[in-house]
Amino acid sequence: MSHRKPWISERLYPPCEISALVRLLRDEGVSAAAVLNRTGLDGATLDSPACRTSIEQALQVCRNAMRLAPDPALALRAGARSRLSDRGMVGLLLGACESGRDYAAHALRYQCLATPWFRLHAEETVDTAVWIAHEDASELPDDLRVFLVALHAMQQLTHLRDALGTDCRPIQARFAHRAPAHAQAYERLLGCPCVFEGERHEIRFAKDTLARHSRQANPIATALLRPGCDTELAELAGHQGYGGCVARTLTRLRDPGASMKTVASLLKLSDRTLRRRLAEEGTSFSAVAGEVQRRIATQQLKCAETRIEDVAANSGYSDAANFRRAFIRWTSMSPAQFRRAQQRAR
Repeated sequence: MSHRKPWISERLYPPCEISALVRLLRDEGVSAAAVLNRTGLDGATLDSPACRTSIEQALQVCRNAMRLAPDPALALRAGARSRLSDRGMVGLLLGACESGRDYAAHALRYQCLATPWFRLHAEETVDTAVWIAHEDASELPDDLRVFLVALHAMQQLTHLRDALGTDCRPIQARFAHRAPAHAQAYERLLGCPCVFEGERHEIRFAKDTLARHSRQANPIATALLRPGCDTELAELAGHQGYGGCVARTLTRLRDPGASMKTVASLLKLSDRTLRRRLAEEGTSFSAVAGEVQRRIATQQLKCAETRIEDVAANSGYSDAANFRRAFIRWTSMSPAQFRRAQQRAR
């Protein structure tokens, strides 16, 4: 990947997942020291409002937890123990949002401030609101990836219930991985039917969830907290560089074919300034956009029902032939060959 991402050892994120696992296992007789082994963290550090942790530390805690408590439903149970307040200032902001729709908008805007296991976006249909998570952890071992997916899904639902009420229930959850042996635990803890081996990870709600009023809605609090969250976002962007900002903007626009002028305008920069800043990081707008397009294309081609022409359009290509040439350049395979290889691997 050519654009700069935070080093996995950089301490940038509130210890949301770490705190949930430590609390759960401590109540089951496992010491915090054992859960935090080889992380350089201790229980007192986690209690500090200023505590920030790294991707590397969070992964080590997940590995420790899987080893110390081989309960297949551990990730789901830990997600249920997570609290919205674990997310620090962003959690307080989300808790003060006016409605489900307001919550979703702010959660998407500030998603980069949480440990970046997944990229989130939302969709609406005639009667549903869909919360979708795309994996950014595909290089991890399968057992750890499935653990993170379950932890994240339960965590997202628990946080939404913190804001909208415990009776906020999804109507269905879908997961891209195979059904685990403990699939019934997913349905019991998420409180809805669960489908596995889908094309993506998603949680579906009735559309009226978006209009639901938050239990602790406070417009004054949101006005006070939003500038602080914007500051945290800007500080994080400094670690990710302008390449990271461009990639996030293209992903948020859901138009990886957007022009540099469009992206520069959203970042409050001129074309020339953005080009210079990217060059200083050793990359270019076309390189960053190409990586975003590659990521979207490879993800969507895993779904056999999505036509290659539609994958091309969703990846920012109006011409399927141009998309095919670009895809061969990225992967040394045609889109059809890549899809067949993915199907054989299942």
